[in-house]
Amino acid sequence: MTISQKSGYLSKNPDDQPKLFYTTFTPDTAPVKATLLIVHGMQEHSGRYAAIADYFAGHGLAVLTYDHLGHGKSVKEKKDIGFFQKNKPDERLINDAIMMSSHLIEKHPDVPHFILGHSMGSFITRCVLQKIGNQFAGAVITGTGGSLTGLSLLNAYFSLTNTIAPHSKTFFNALFNTVNNSHFKKDTDFSDTSWLSLNPANRNAFSEDPLCGVPFTNNAFYALFNIYKKATARNWADTIPKSLPLLLISGQNDPIGNFGKGVIETVTHLKDDRFEEVSVKLYPDMRHEILNEEIREEVLNEIYQWISKKL
Repeated sequence: MTISQKSGYLSKNPDDQPKLFYTTFTPDTAPVKATLLIVHGMQEHSGRYAAIADYFAGHGLAVLTYDHLGHGKSVKEKKDIGFFQKNKPDERLINDAIMMSSHLIEKHPDVPHFILGHSMGSFITRCVLQKIGNQFAGAVITGTGGSLTGLSLLNAYFSLTNTIAPHSKTFFNALFNTVNNSHFKKDTDFSDTSWLSLNPANRNAFSEDPLCGVPFTNNAFYALFNIYKKATARNWADTIPKSLPLLLISGQNDPIGNFGKGVIETVTHLKDDRFEEVSVKLYPDMRHEILNEEIREEVLNEIYQWISKKL
């Protein structure tokens, strides 16, 4: 199957700045079965999802990937790397995802629509579902987590630093990696990116990519933890249709998911809240970037088969 790939910039209004970089992947030689919006994680960019988008487009889905503010090709000035916007940056990230979803749906209005969010993108996706969950035929949530001890304190701290010095890079970047890596110090090939992946090739690719690992500002962590709070509160799913199918996929050794515990906590709450279809898959030994482990083909097939059953 041949695939058309087109890139551009999008904003809610023609005069809005900055515009967000996005790419669409559309099957040329077969009808579009469904759409899939992919929402990437923190300190990375949508280009890392090109092969994943190709896979789903090759199976008949029209796919859209995009770079968040402060990430990848959505950055126009150096000072904006790892920065979103001063006021309500969390709402901006959520509304940007909704904008991209609307753009994709407008292109393909007569097919089912799906969304896949990874890591920070998983929490953004959960917030998107709170607002427009009825527009999707299913949601895939990868590299996500559950409740976080000390979240209120983190919110208060970064609320203050965002007011005082929103563009400043913070010591929390190093602390974030240190905490996530604490479980993997005995690795013979230990590095700052060990927590990301069991796959050394993926870790090396991340380290060598100049658009990856960009340090977050106080503003970005402020947005991240606000989104995390909205996405993991006990009542986070109250406004989402109970009929919406949800698939949660993570590595068993993903520290963001508290080594499976946060994912299972989320699934348990959804089932307690009487969601009709909640599926979960934890891959043994795999880490945070489940979509870039050596078993990626297996993971992508699992997701595609799940989507296929919803068509």
